[in-house]
Amino acid sequence: MFTPFSRIIILLLCAALSVAAASFGIYSLLIITSIISVIILYGYFRKGSVSLALSRLRIEDYKEAERILAYTTHPDRLDKKQRAYFMFIQGFLAREKDNYEEAKILLEASLNEGVKNQNDIAMAIIALTDMEMVKKNKSKAKAYFIQIKGLKVKPDLMPSIRKIQAWLEV
Repeated sequence: MFTPFSRIIILLLCAALSVAAASFGIYSLLIITSIISVIILYGYFRKGSVSLALSRLRIEDYKEAERILAYTTHPDRLDKKQRAYFMFIQGFLAREKDNYEEAKILLEASLNEGVKNQNDIAMAIIALTDMEMVKKNKSKAKAYFIQIKGLKVKPDLMPSIRKIQAWLEV
């Protein structure tokens, strides 16, 4: 959940502490700083800045989410869950830019890839339904919307769900 700049600062701090620990013979501090450095580097390659971008997306700060997501330069190196959320965020960013075809592909891929949070699944389904409603494709919108049944969603999504239910007459 760190930006690359904050990771570099932490790694530099760990390196300075390691040098000081080695010169004073404090091997326990040397081991601890080495472990922290490895964890920070692992997080950079396997987790990226996806969690931070996701938190910005959830508060609908799309510009900041896009800026933070751009820090992840190698999404193919991310673990499966982070890659799914990477596509999830990209899908919402594409939807925000009215690029519905790309958004549809990315959101469907994120659902297939492994977005596990039921509220996030519901958000993606609502977005896909909304895009089909914009295209005036009511049957496909209903097909997407039916998938929401049984998901546990947060109360802030309920107005959107009710509005879509009324429009689709489901």
